Amino acid sequence: MKTKLLFLITIINSVFLFAQGGQNLIKTNKAATASKIETTGLNFITNDSGINTELSEVGSTFFMGKYLILSNKKRGFAKMTANENNTPNNNLFCANIDKYGNLSYPILFSRLLDSETNEGGVAFSPDEKTIYLTHAKADHQNQFEIFKATLDLEIKGYWKDLQKLTINGDYSIETPSMNNEGTKLYFASDMPGGFGGFDLYVADVLADGTLTNVTNLGNTVNSAKNEKYPYINGRYLFFSSEGHETYGGYDVFRASMTENGITNRTNIGNTLNTANDEVAFILSGPNKGYISSNKNSNKEDFNVYKFELTRLTQNLSALVVETNSKVVLPNAKVTITNEFGEVVKTTTSDENGRIALQVEPLTQYSIVTEKEGYNTNQIVFHAWSSKNNNYSEVIAMNQTKAEIIDNAIVIENIYFDFNKTAVKKESELSLNKIIEVLSINPDMKIAINAHTDAKGSDAYNMSLSEKRAKAAYDYLVKKGIAKDRLEYKGFGESQLKFNCGDNCSAEEDSKNRRIEFLIK
Repeated sequence: MKTKLLFLITIINSVFLFAQGGQNLIKTNKAATASKIETTGLNFITNDSGINTELSEVGSTFFMGKYLILSNKKRGFAKMTANENNTPNNNLFCANIDKYGNLSYPILFSRLLDSETNEGGVAFSPDEKTIYLTHAKADHQNQFEIFKATLDLEIKGYWKDLQKLTINGDYSIETPSMNNEGTKLYFASDMPGGFGGFDLYVADVLADGTLTNVTNLGNTVNSAKNEKYPYINGRYLFFSSEGHETYGGYDVFRASMTENGITNRTNIGNTLNTANDEVAFILSGPNKGYISSNKNSNKEDFNVYKFELTRLTQNLSALVVETNSKVVLPNAKVTITNEFGEVVKTTTSDENGRIALQVEPLTQYSIVTEKEGYNTNQIVFHAWSSKNNNYSEVIAMNQTKAEIIDNAIVIENIYFDFNKTAVKKESELSLNKIIEVLSINPDMKIAINAHTDAKGSDAYNMSLSEKRAKAAYDYLVKKGIAKDRLEYKGFGESQLKFNCGDNCSAEEDSKNRRIEFLIK
């Protein structure tokens, strides 16, 4: 239980706490927008990490198998103070991690790097020989500066060559995070020229560890309010924002880092995010990690929680139809790629015009649909908002116009069921193109010539083609085309496009089975 004294101390210290476990975070009274967000297919189970005290703890990163936290807890048995007001000072601690993910035995990370002011977040190079650390300015406790130091390989635990980096200025630099390759350092700053509040930036890391080419991450990530705590995991950027679609306060978001820029910003859902603040998201494995939150305490008092993540199976069912009639379109080629341009699946719509796919949570898909006689369709689908983990989409395709080439009206192939003579629904749409041409050209007359492939006997194929030609003729007459403008004939297998006998491919057989519309 917190005592009244500790509660008062926490309130007094509100100007110092939060962002980097001590770096300032501008708070707003923003209303939650939870009604706009549904389950994302990610299920987080959080538990106390075992490190929390009556004061504040905020996680930072890992170093040599230990977890680093920022806390205004006591150092040894003496509570550290930041100034003459006797308010608790944030310091950097490291904690052991047991096989269950519990944290224990926090000790001061480095007395050599400890300053007289509040410590802030830290980041390390991939080889853990360079540290990027932040300290509050002595004359401006709400602003932090970033420094670099090098690990002395001869003296255990000794950091040397501490230097302030040139990207500092009359603003704050907070919550640094290094990418996996050690080539980019991400951080939060309220430097001039941003979108408002704290924005996220990236800087290139030079060979000597210094930083250059500071770049704002843009408005997919940044908002008019505050974004902090960038964390890079592979091709994904995790960060905390209070300016995007949140449940209230700071929520954790994930965005995809593609060759064409950052895209697909998504709230990771309400099994982790709450109406309060969630910050310092970091993974310790594929399905586990740590998060810092004030969800169960005073708004300025953060605790570190461990989490386990499960990904719920999600399914996409899409129906391919013609735009106006809504007739289903079988045999449409469908190519599905993710936001990184990787082909996830190539398939064709079934006889009922449907495709099915298991999808990954939070992923943005591009679905490209192609079919002869139709314009290519492309839709963007986001797997991040489903109440029952099932998604349904309708892919509407627009028909192309018939063409007149070499005294023939050219359309896509007319389809019949195997050994059947009734025109399929999808091919009625194709015959409508012939009707359109004949309506525009009232004096035009055509011959309907039907052909088969070479499978079956000559006599059977001749009879089948005659019936199919008549089926097309009957449809046009039914739709109002005068009989004296039409004639029909079956040619069986006598005029094959591909004379390949029993060795024809499915595509060659399909092209042999055709109906031609010749202008007389």
